[in-house]
Amino acid sequence: MAQFAANERSDAAGLLDAMLLLNEEQVATSIRSALDRIAERPRYRKRRVALYAEREFDSSMIFDVKMIPDRNGRLRRRAVGYNGPPAVRPVRGRARVGSEGFVSHLISQSAERWTKIFMNHPGPDRLRGKTAPAGEIVIVTDFLGSGTRVSTMLDKFWAVPTVRSWTSRGMVRFRVVAAAATPSALGKVRRHRLRPQVEAEWIAPTVTSTADYKTMLAWKRLIDKNGPEEGRGTGRYGFGEEGALIAFNYRLPNNTPAMVHHGDSNGWQPLYVGSAPVELRGLFGVRSLDQAILSAADANGVEFGHELTEEDRQAILVLSMLKGRWHRGAEVALASRTSLPVPTVLDILTRVLKAELITRSGRLTDKGYKFMESGRAGERKTPVIATSSLPYYPETLRIP
Repeated sequence: MAQFAANERSDAAGLLDAMLLLNEEQVATSIRSALDRIAERPRYRKRRVALYAEREFDSSMIFDVKMIPDRNGRLRRRAVGYNGPPAVRPVRGRARVGSEGFVSHLISQSAERWTKIFMNHPGPDRLRGKTAPAGEIVIVTDFLGSGTRVSTMLDKFWAVPTVRSWTSRGMVRFRVVAAAATPSALGKVRRHRLRPQVEAEWIAPTVTSTADYKTMLAWKRLIDKNGPEEGRGTGRYGFGEEGALIAFNYRLPNNTPAMVHHGDSNGWQPLYVGSAPVELRGLFGVRSLDQAILSAADANGVEFGHELTEEDRQAILVLSMLKGRWHRGAEVALASRTSLPVPTVLDILTRVLKAELITRSGRLTDKGYKFMESGRAGERKTPVIATSSLPYYPETLRIP
């Protein structure tokens, strides 16, 4: 915090406090749960599921392709190989493999648990196997920041003639599973020509999507003035200009502002490099749902009445922020603003709809208005903050 000018520290504290913090166990639980749900669903054409960790590739195609004669003797381009691409491999001479090793380990665990359903990085010969062919290809990652890397990986699947043939004939479909994602990355990946299903439990807030307009401008001024002009091959707002406000206890994504994840020759220090230092590890603890609801209400200026149940507080928070506007995908915006998991937001919305507090279009019913008035002490534009004669600037991040 000392790196910022005195008149900037309040804005800097607010930006850091808005960051979504996820620890390794939360990420692992999100990915395992998503894979378990896939394994428990009716399988596409009762076929198996192929799992691949998201990573960079030097080659133009995900599989090797050879000219193989067909039954009529004509040479055809055909993907070959029993094993698929290695789950972990540094590219361009780098020694660091990022989070691929962690994700690859989670894939291995799920494949061992669901041996008759999941295949761990199979090659095309296993995908087309006569006894147990694959009907779905799933790319797994911890974070979709800009969506560029996973989209590039999908391009490399599409570049394989055999995969294009399977897709056009409806023999295989694609899915992307992420622990967390930005709203823009979700949209980008879903628009890929392979039209994958994309799911993420946590929605990362961004500089432009989280705060009110005045605060957003203050944060932009802060980012434009402080830290390096470029981060890890990115601009001031991170790769893809995302300005993502998220941190993992084992890494800082390069989609975060450069001043958060990168230092410079002028002495600017990033929040941390690699894993979070000892003094910050306690911030990545797991909150209870009630703690998360109270924190989201405080951040968004919603004040609860007394003696409300936990479920009532959840409902009032979501109804206050929904404001009668519902559309498909609105749960992503709600999850981003509240730092609550998407499944939790959907559960709350399902409950208030069943209780007839809202219509299917998201508008409050008369019953909903009465519920809000009876359970909410009122709204305030900004949280009430205790004051003192001396200024105080927090130096920690908010726990998700």
